[in-house]
Amino acid sequence: MFHEATLATLQVVGALILIFFLPGYLLVNALYPRKGELDREYDTLYRITLGIVLSIAVTVLWSFLLNSFGVNPVTGLGYVLGPNVAAGLLGLSALFFVIGWWRGAYPRMAKLHPSLARAAPPSPSDFWANEDKDHKTVLRLQELATERERLRRQIRDAERRMQLHSADARAHYEAKRDKARADLKAVEAELRKLEEARAAELYG
Repeated sequence: MFHEATLATLQVVGALILIFFLPGYLLVNALYPRKGELDREYDTLYRITLGIVLSIAVTVLWSFLLNSFGVNPVTGLGYVLGPNVAAGLLGLSALFFVIGWWRGAYPRMAKLHPSLARAAPPSPSDFWANEDKDHKTVLRLQELATERERLRRQIRDAERRMQLHSADARAHYEAKRDKARADLKAVEAELRKLEEARAAELYG
């Protein structure tokens, strides 16, 4: 008895997912394969909401199509039956999934096998975003290069002053030199990191 009740519950849940979510959600992914394409912040929420609406629409349209076939002469009933509706929705869901995968909506498929990797096509907004990102990177590189030269001058000046002043003053300039050297090391490390990242983006 318990097993039958559990099975019935699972069937109801599966039917609800199939009718009110799955085909529409997969259709949304097929139409908009790039993450963040619907909305940068609430993309997942938009996909779920629109998926529910489209699932209902797909179910209604598929039922209309089955109804247009008229009456089955063998059974004397129409074609709008549970198995027919379920088979159609599963078939459409599989079709939408394949289209979405082909358009790059499921990059995690590459974890199953490298041959399943598909990249979503870039959008015009991606191009301008990359241009803006590269411009900011170039500006940051220029700022770091200027800072590097300033610190180098500061180190040379501190070392020169260490030779001209007394022991107390020499200790003061030695501390300034050591701090400038530490700052210079951090600046050069950030410079290398940005240059390597930019080279990887430009030349792969």
